[in-house]
Amino acid sequence: MSMKRTTVFLPDPLHESLRQEAFRTRVSMAEIIRLRLELGARQPDKPRGDPLAKAEGAVRHGRLSQDIDEALYGD
Repeated sequence: MSMKRTTVFLPDPLHESLRQEAFRTRVSMAEIIRLRLELGARQPDKPRGDPLAKAEGAVRHGRLSQDIDEALYGD
């Protein structure tokens, strides 16, 4: 894999935090930045729906219907 050199300007507190993490983990600052950029570039997981949405309508007249278990957990 070929690499390109680039310059990034960081505020002093962020740079210090990165420097300390690199020292603590014995990983270069450049590697930490690359890993974080790769993580940020990944497609986020598909948001999961509300698990209780499928039970909508299971409560009728203030009472749970008899098929609440089926509505929540399936067959």
